[in-house]
Amino acid sequence: MVLLLLSCSVGTYAQAGDPAVTVNGEKITRAKVQAQVDHLIDQRGMNYGGITQPEAFKQIQREVVDQLIVQELLWQEAKRRDFVVEDNFVDERLAEMKGGFETEQAFLFKIEAGGVTEETYREDIRQQVSVQRMIFQGIAPEVKATDEDIRNFYDANEDQMRKPVEVHARHILVKPESSETAAHKVAKGKIDAILAEVRAGSNFAQLATERSEAPSAEKGGDLGYFGPGQMVPSFEQAAFALQPGEVSDVVQTQFGYHIILLEDRRGGELAPMDEVSTQIRTYLGRQKLESEVETLVATLRDEGEVKVFLDL
Repeated sequence: MVLLLLSCSVGTYAQAGDPAVTVNGEKITRAKVQAQVDHLIDQRGMNYGGITQPEAFKQIQREVVDQLIVQELLWQEAKRRDFVVEDNFVDERLAEMKGGFETEQAFLFKIEAGGVTEETYREDIRQQVSVQRMIFQGIAPEVKATDEDIRNFYDANEDQMRKPVEVHARHILVKPESSETAAHKVAKGKIDAILAEVRAGSNFAQLATERSEAPSAEKGGDLGYFGPGQMVPSFEQAAFALQPGEVSDVVQTQFGYHIILLEDRRGGELAPMDEVSTQIRTYLGRQKLESEVETLVATLRDEGEVKVFLDL
């Protein structure tokens, strides 16, 4: 049950230590909410001056308040189920955090700038890690994907189960000497002449070795196998449009003018289920776990008492 008790978010009587929210009687202070709001605004590359609409700021506040409510509900549940981590574990994690800074003072300056003391930071670590322990030790083992789940997912998502298509290509590159139109005209004339030789039956690899200005020239222009997203778009589009043995027309990219010979194409066939079952099991297990945690949070909200003292 969530009760919204409306008050000014920045009232003259509101103090940093006053409750912004209570969760089953446990207080989340206005200072903590404000620190999280500041962090989120900074994380998104925003600033207060750039937030021109009050509703945009309130939306950030709502996100932060909801996140803190969820964290507190799960922390209380972790305590109830006895998943609280030991002091030495918190000490180790805190030491790791400090190790990311040049000095301990730099670490303290960073967290204190966000309105957090070392003591409250230690407590946040304890809460977060305890919740993680509860989720991965107390919940995850009970929500594993079954063999039937895997088969059903495989059958329903055949397109995603296909092996990625890759092509094996060679190319010849001629680079303009400058960005001037005349230099491009000269380079285009050279590549057109080379293409004519290729069309007349000259050996592509030999021409690439002798005339290409690309690093691959020493390998006869061989680029090996590559898949989508590995080449610049215009080059990729031309290469994937070819059939093995075909030669492209002249293709222009930011590097210059190319001719492409497609050597081979592979992939696209349906992967056997035993090759992808581990990945599917991991994916479905993660989905089931997220769903189980969401259900738990919804239950804890419904059965608990959450009071919000901000005007959201």
